[in-house]
Amino acid sequence: MKKKIGLLLLFIVIAGLAGFGAYSWNYYSRYVNIDTIYPGVTIQGMDVGGLSREEAEEKLDHYLEELSDKTVTLQVGDKEKSFPLRKMGLTCTNADAVEQAEQFGREGNIVKRVLEVQALAARGRNIPLEFSVDQEETEKIVKKKGKSFETKKKDAQLSRKDGKFVIKDEVDGISIDFKANARKLIEMVESADWNQQDVTLAMDYETDPAEHTADELSVVQDKLGTFTTSYADSSEGRCVNVENGARLINGTLLYPGDSMSVYDKVSPFDAENGYRLAGSYENGTTVQTYGGGICQVSTTLYNAVLRAELEVTERQNHSMTVHYVELSEDAAIAGTDKDLKFKNNLDNPVYIEGKTDGSNITFTIYGKEYRNKNRSIEFVSETTSTNPPSEKTVKDSSLEQGKTVVESSGRTGYTAKLWKVIYKNGKEKERVQVNSSSYMSVPKVVRVGTKKPASSSTEKKSGDKNKKDTKKSSSKNNKKSKNKK
Repeated sequence: MKKKIGLLLLFIVIAGLAGFGAYSWNYYSRYVNIDTIYPGVTIQGMDVGGLSREEAEEKLDHYLEELSDKTVTLQVGDKEKSFPLRKMGLTCTNADAVEQAEQFGREGNIVKRVLEVQALAARGRNIPLEFSVDQEETEKIVKKKGKSFETKKKDAQLSRKDGKFVIKDEVDGISIDFKANARKLIEMVESADWNQQDVTLAMDYETDPAEHTADELSVVQDKLGTFTTSYADSSEGRCVNVENGARLINGTLLYPGDSMSVYDKVSPFDAENGYRLAGSYENGTTVQTYGGGICQVSTTLYNAVLRAELEVTERQNHSMTVHYVELSEDAAIAGTDKDLKFKNNLDNPVYIEGKTDGSNITFTIYGKEYRNKNRSIEFVSETTSTNPPSEKTVKDSSLEQGKTVVESSGRTGYTAKLWKVIYKNGKEKERVQVNSSSYMSVPKVVRVGTKKPASSSTEKKSGDKNKKDTKKSSSKNNKKSKNKK
């Protein structure tokens, strides 16, 4: 009985082995002994099962081509620049991926291979791709595209149009280390965590904040001081010079602590800088120079500065008086020897507006009003001495004796002081001396004739001629007498 059971079991085992062998051979023949890559094999998640080696390589090349067209975006704040990934020189470092895929399930005996092929079909197997980029090319494209993100810092700007202030916002400076950002981008692309999608790099950068902002300028609204003088009776050249000087100063912005030199603003005095020949003072006389009349510009501005109560650090009067302001209200410009300089001693910026209308020049200083409403000021000129011109005579041989001609009427000299009178609620509270000035006198020049009168000279010549005629007549009479004898 036991012998029969043993034979039965042996038969069953042999039959099972034979059946499994037949199944394995059949499976091997249909699914293993083939030239294509086994099902379940993927490269970077891309199914290559059932493909020949050539087909898989073609599919991989197409994948890499599409990958090279992925977009790389560089970001700095709200600004962006993009370029295709191929610009970085993208390459696949494991180029044998297809060969690896082809080798799965092709080692060992039939049974081992059948089991491995079944496992591939059931659980799959992926070959991840590895990528690299060209460092030099990456640095080049990152710098080329990212260069536009860099900016130089610019302070906010203030201008005045149609009677209103216009503010242009400040710009902070931005500097970028392009090599460091290129390395950061390379790490992203070469990382195993990259999902082969578009890449966005938020670039690292350093900022250099602007020194002066739009908020700082927004307080400039109030009229602190203004002054006007007339140049209506000036020559054409002088008119041009006054208007040119106003233009060069117009729009000047002074922050707290800033100083201004009028000479630096309006020079050089030449045709290239918009000036013409016009009268100016030199050694007690009036001569033609480029920029003649510029002192009216500085004088008008000086009076506006006084009324804004900015700090005047340098001012000189003219050598002789001027007609367009009172004594001690003038401010001369003469090279670097005479200049008008002042400082913004306030807590907020001030803006200087210079305007001309063909007859008048006006300077207005704007800022934030800081003075009490019940306080007011005025400026008073005081003449402290008068020096009438002396008389200078000059002999003139072209002028007849006894005749005189006034060549120049001369100028009266003065000394003077300028006072700032401070009122509170309309009552004088204080009187402060602003400056003192001394103006030279210029002699009156009179030409005196030294030429002898023409009448005395004629009479002498006529007398001499009469004497000669008398002598000739006597000689003729004597000859007649002798002949008669």
